[in-house]
Amino acid sequence: MANDTKTPPGHEVVPEGEFAGWVLSPFNENFNGLVGPYYYRADDPANVKVAFKAEKRHLNGGGSIHGGCLLTMADTSLFVFALPHLSDGSAVTVQLDAQFQAPGREGDIVIATGEITRAGKTLIFGRGELRAGDKLLLSFTGILARKTPLGSRDG
Repeated sequence: MANDTKTPPGHEVVPEGEFAGWVLSPFNENFNGLVGPYYYRADDPANVKVAFKAEKRHLNGGGSIHGGCLLTMADTSLFVFALPHLSDGSAVTVQLDAQFQAPGREGDIVIATGEITRAGKTLIFGRGELRAGDKLLLSFTGILARKTPLGSRDG
């Protein structure tokens, strides 16, 4: 997921506006489409960012971005960070830990940054942060398990 001529087919680069140069997620017909849209930007595979703009529908009753919305973004971001380590993109979340740091507000552009700290044969470990400008909203760590091929003993 790049923001240059290496953008994969089917991935739309946003031409203008606050997400100009970002790639619009092609995954808008599943759960992420309900929560997003999400945007991606990668200057290189080790420096991937995921973003969305908080709208009224993302807020809780107190006017802050709903915690479940931020957790969904953290989980999605963990998968995006892990893509270079997943040959077919197949994995499941087995653990996601998060620490809420500050509330996000309507109109915030929330950007996730992070890294994969270890990619083993069966488990992938990562960590990241969600920020709105300079404000840290959430820090997270997670573990993904590579999916076994269908038809295997563990599948």
